[in-house]
Amino acid sequence: MNVEYVDHMGTDLSVVNAARVSFDRQSEWETRKATTLEDSGVLGSLEYETEEKVLSEKDAKLIRFLAKHDHWTPFGHTAISLRMQAPIPVRTQCFKHKVGLVENEESRRYVFSKPGYFVPELFRMKPEGSTKQGSADVHPMSDWWRDVYVTCLEEAIELYEAMIRDDVCPEQARFILPQGCEVNWVWTGNLMSFANFYKKRSDPHAQREIQDLAHMVGDVIRPLFPVSWEALTK
Repeated sequence: MNVEYVDHMGTDLSVVNAARVSFDRQSEWETRKATTLEDSGVLGSLEYETEEKVLSEKDAKLIRFLAKHDHWTPFGHTAISLRMQAPIPVRTQCFKHKVGLVENEESRRYVFSKPGYFVPELFRMKPEGSTKQGSADVHPMSDWWRDVYVTCLEEAIELYEAMIRDDVCPEQARFILPQGCEVNWVWTGNLMSFANFYKKRSDPHAQREIQDLAHMVGDVIRPLFPVSWEALTK
């Protein structure tokens, strides 16, 4: 599984100004001076001052207020595009999040390269009681099942490639591919929508694999909107 940054629009300041427009006001970045040490080799360390643009504490407080009281529209004036890679069932769980998110996925009607596949680090036991709990502890035969799983995947992919070589139409040949094969898609949405995905899918009751994927999404978005992301997901 993988999450890569593609593009984004907006900053924490964009969220602030989308909210402040109701009072016909606008905020600006604050300038903060910082001292930096740089190793210059023979001359030793040189000290110089730099300036950085930061969000004022007043504006950060506004963002936290908006998030706390579910005033979500200012967060919608942003856009983030990610390139995602995940096994088919995990992708399906991602696609259940429709509000504020759009996806374009690769199609094996047009792509004939050998597909990659996802291999869990371990296999888990089924849960006792409610199946809504997903899974339990490590299966005692996890390593053995992992080897069997990989063998079956490889055999299915080899059969798929044989069908393609024999001119079976790709739109039917793809039916033989297992659920463990990974797919790629571009996922674009606003800050609020990705935060909603993150909170639901990083929850301990979510499937372990999509928890991992949600944390990868968070790792990409957090540096882009540090104040907003913390306020929306804490």
